[in-house]
Amino acid sequence: MSQNLTSVLNCLLNRGTAQEAATNFFEKLKHDELVDTLASYLNAHRQFLGFCQIEPTHTLNDKGVDLLLQTSSSKIGFQIKSHFDVTEEHFNRNVKAQFAEALSHGLDHYYVILCCAMIKVGRKDYGMKATHLRNELSLFRNVNFTVYSPQIAARVFADPPMVSRHELLINGAIADDALEDHELGYEHLPQINDAEVSAAESALDRFGDDFFDSPEGRKAFVSYEDILHRKEAEQFRREYLPTIPAESRDKRYELCNRAQGLLQKCRACSSWDDRSEYKLSSWIEHVPEEMIPYTSLPNLLKICQNLKEYLTIHEQMDAETGAAGGTAAQ
Repeated sequence: MSQNLTSVLNCLLNRGTAQEAATNFFEKLKHDELVDTLASYLNAHRQFLGFCQIEPTHTLNDKGVDLLLQTSSSKIGFQIKSHFDVTEEHFNRNVKAQFAEALSHGLDHYYVILCCAMIKVGRKDYGMKATHLRNELSLFRNVNFTVYSPQIAARVFADPPMVSRHELLINGAIADDALEDHELGYEHLPQINDAEVSAAESALDRFGDDFFDSPEGRKAFVSYEDILHRKEAEQFRREYLPTIPAESRDKRYELCNRAQGLLQKCRACSSWDDRSEYKLSSWIEHVPEEMIPYTSLPNLLKICQNLKEYLTIHEQMDAETGAAGGTAAQ
């Protein structure tokens, strides 16, 4: 797993240690609430995590994974233990069994976050149970994992902070080339999982990994992509675009117009054919064409540079074809 990603996650999740009394609010929080809070918190910092998917893992949570963060090269699992979990008789044994099962899914890193109230009820000391588990897990070797105590977890779950780019830079979690707030694209905004998107995703999932083998599967894929991209574009226009400086908006509009103009000229070339259309995706950084106006500012710059080069190639091909045609006519 990328060391950079590990460093970012550690900065996001370890916000310092709270007092034991600050963990009391965990007593009334349900497990699903905690998972939703963590997902929202990570989603709010997607620009620092790179292009990724963040989703609750309903099919894996019995295997020790509540939330899964996936990039093109990494898979990170998060297991949250609620106060109710800690009160169970075989808590430590259950967590260790889930720990082993979670690793069978090829995780690059595993985070166990203990969200219990550090209180005593009669002879039961739940803070001590959490501490005992951390001590036992610390004996595991040759496994990339991190366990966060309730006092550390409280700093995130009580009032999720917004961690600044400056702080991550100071801590060496990101490099200077990390995106500024005004440079973000749709791919860095919170992931959309509303009812409409979830329904379209479920319809696609019914076809499994071989959805392209049938007309119905391809139709389900196109439907899912259309709905998702429409929602992402709406989110970008409604929630992000109004927040950036006017000069950044103007720059985006200029680059979008330039990209669309270059693409129109490319398609007007006589040498442009189906193969050119097929190769276009790599020239526009694999951004869906309809999402070009909403991608990040660096992506827009790169797309314009690429399309200018692609146009030059086709103009040269047209010139050569024309010269060859003229020679043949003579």
